[in-house]
Amino acid sequence: MKVLQVSPFFDPHAGGVEAHVRAITEGLVRRGHELTVLTARFDPGLPSDETRDGYRIVRSRSLGVLFDTPLDFGTRTAIQSIEADVVHLHYPPPLTSYFAVRGLKGKTTPLCLTYHCDLYRPGPSGRFLTALYESLFLPGTLARAQRVIVHTRSYGETSAPLRGLPLEIIPSTVDLERFRPDISGDRIRERLAITGRRVLVFTGRLVPHKGVDLLLRALPGLPRDVVLVVVGRGPQLESLVALARRLDLEGRVRFCPEVSDEELPEFLRAADLFVFPSLNRLEGFGLAVAEAMASGLPVLTADMPGVREVIDPGVEGLLIEPHLASDLTAKILSLLDDAPRRHAMGLAARRRAEERYAAPKVVDALVRLYERLSEAG
Repeated sequence: MKVLQVSPFFDPHAGGVEAHVRAITEGLVRRGHELTVLTARFDPGLPSDETRDGYRIVRSRSLGVLFDTPLDFGTRTAIQSIEADVVHLHYPPPLTSYFAVRGLKGKTTPLCLTYHCDLYRPGPSGRFLTALYESLFLPGTLARAQRVIVHTRSYGETSAPLRGLPLEIIPSTVDLERFRPDISGDRIRERLAITGRRVLVFTGRLVPHKGVDLLLRALPGLPRDVVLVVVGRGPQLESLVALARRLDLEGRVRFCPEVSDEELPEFLRAADLFVFPSLNRLEGFGLAVAEAMASGLPVLTADMPGVREVIDPGVEGLLIEPHLASDLTAKILSLLDDAPRRHAMGLAARRRAEERYAAPKVVDALVRLYERLSEAG
């Protein structure tokens, strides 16, 4: 089967959507399918067409990036020249899927769309732009999709643009061979000078909706032997470093913006507890949570639609009240002071990752969906 994945950003751009698209693309290639990824050429230094790891990457013409959205008008033309049995769109950022659907006008190619999360822009102007897009452009895109995929039922059922639409629940996926409990974090503990400390870890892009500032504000209420490792980079890095300085946390926080993909599993295994304090609906699943679970870590994650469904509260971890540093402090302390409970949660987390988020299971579900769409079309 020839499958076209349409993703606004792709490698080397880093993020949860990009990681998901790459994982399912590689999984489909291993099954013998022919894969193409159509994405924005957000960096003019990137090749417009290349083959990598058995699949093709086509980067369409883009005028740049505005509000974290590639202005890839070239997607409309590029998609017309790519042969596919099934087209799989990934949303958001918003414009790529809109231009792809415009390019497919008049064609009957089966199409599905993974709705990773709602649009969100802060402030009155952000709300206006979001409402404008969702009223004028998104309905036509969703109407063209034979099936809309969401990663969790709770997120799909609470998303206003998806109200009344038939939804396919297929979670994101994690590489269980890459993220494992038997990996040692000792080397990372030594490098960061945190051996003998109790360690919290966060991984992800440093952007406001991840809630890392809330995590920093929770840290002063914890014993001084507790250290936080922040793995990731992004536009908020400098402000977070400054906040840690103002809170007198410089000796208790390690910012690690240059961690390679190869080293990330070691950083997770250097920790006692994974913390993911998301603040709004820009977090539809939380792939980083699944990676931590696969690594055998108990997790704390926000009690919000989507991310709260990744764990069974009280079994693999605990839910935290969004925006409430005091609750975050209390939940962290309750697990750090209970090593047997942390150990049991870590074992349960790995089991849940194996049962729900293993790449072969997710790819199986996608293949079944593609086949249904092809047969119906």
